Amino acid sequence: MRCSLRRLTCVVKILLLLHLSAPAGVFDGEHLREVLDRELRKNFGSRVKLLEVSFHLPQKIDYLRIERLSLNVREGHPRGSFHVYLVTEKGIRRITANLKLAWLCRFTVASRDIGRGERIHPRFLSIREEFRERCPGNTIRPRSELMNYVALRTIAEGEPLRKNLLRREPLIRRGEEVNLLLRRGNLEISMRGKALDPGFYGDTIRIRIPQTGKVLRGKVISEDRVVIR
Repeated sequence: MRCSLRRLTCVVKILLLLHLSAPAGVFDGEHLREVLDRELRKNFGSRVKLLEVSFHLPQKIDYLRIERLSLNVREGHPRGSFHVYLVTEKGIRRITANLKLAWLCRFTVASRDIGRGERIHPRFLSIREEFRERCPGNTIRPRSELMNYVALRTIAEGEPLRKNLLRREPLIRRGEEVNLLLRRGNLEISMRGKALDPGFYGDTIRIRIPQTGKVLRGKVISEDRVVIR
C-alpha cells in the first residue's frame, strides 16, 4: 500500500491536535471534594477533619487539565480556603471553596472535680484527645511538679487545666513539722523534724531534728514529706 509521507504527517498532527484540545474530564462538586481531601491529607495527615465546605459551582465544567491547586490553611485555625485553577477551552477557570475545619487536640483535663484551694495531683488529671475547631490554649501537662500548684477556683471534671486556673504554692512552709525519711540501701528510717526553709516539689531544704538539734538536708517529695538519701 502506497502512502504519502507528507499526508501521513499531516494526519498525525491533526490527531495530536484533537487529542490535546479534547476535554480531560468533567469537574464537579464531587471532584472538588476528592482533590481537597487529598491536599488536606498531604499537608496535615490525620490531624485535620473537614467539617464544612462551601463553593459556587452551578454546573459541571469541561476542562483540559488542572493548572494548579492552592490550599490556604493554617494549622490550628478553623477557617481556610481552597482554590482550583482549571485550563478550559475558554481559558483559566478558578473555583474557590471556603472551609470549616477541626483539629486533633491533645490536652490535660481534670478527671474529677478539683475544689478551690485544693492541691493539684497528677492522679486528678488525664489526657484527652479530640477534634476541636480551636485547641484549648495555655494548658499544662500532668507531671509531679504540678503538686506545687493549687486551684484558684473549682475546676470541674472534664475541664481543660489551664495555667491561669492555678497558683504556685509550696508543699512545705517554714516552721512546719514534716516526716523525714532516711534511706540507706534497703534501710528506711522515719522521724519527725521541723522545716527551716519553705520548699516546692524537688527542692532541697533544711530540717532540724528536735531531739538532737542536728540539721539535715533533704528533698521535698510531697506535702510534709522529705527524703534524705
